[in-house]
Amino acid sequence: MLGTFWYRETLALAQRLHDGQTDKAGEPYWRHLERVAQRLVERFPDATKAQVQAALLHDAIEDAGVSAEDLRAAGIEEEAIVAIQLVSRNLGPAGSYLEWIGRIAASGNVTAIRVKLADNLDNSDPARVAALPAGPRMVAEKYAPARAILERALR
Repeated sequence: MLGTFWYRETLALAQRLHDGQTDKAGEPYWRHLERVAQRLVERFPDATKAQVQAALLHDAIEDAGVSAEDLRAAGIEEEAIVAIQLVSRNLGPAGSYLEWIGRIAASGNVTAIRVKLADNLDNSDPARVAALPAGPRMVAEKYAPARAILERALR
């Protein structure tokens, strides 16, 4: 799945949308998106095309200023677009990080929940965390409780 034409096209779109952006460790941001897709497929071998597209583009609306219409015009599946909207923090009501995670979990949207869980897994990877100023404390306070909420939602 990760070597298919549509995967390469979606990754290229993500690279264009996030061109010049870096993550908190200073790495090109698109690498995070690629890792999230890889983690999604590793954690959920039955992942669908829409789920992988959503993983690759999960920050497109929030961080790249893209609209749902832009994603439709690019040929992204509707299921992926709905999930991307659900995980875009700037589209929902204000609130804490865990309240936002709770809304994603409560949505029942398996694609959004799986994508956010894969995102969480990448954000809390020990190698990545070691490169961040907040380090392990941030993971314990932010990502571990969120991961528990998302895991429960998938049961």
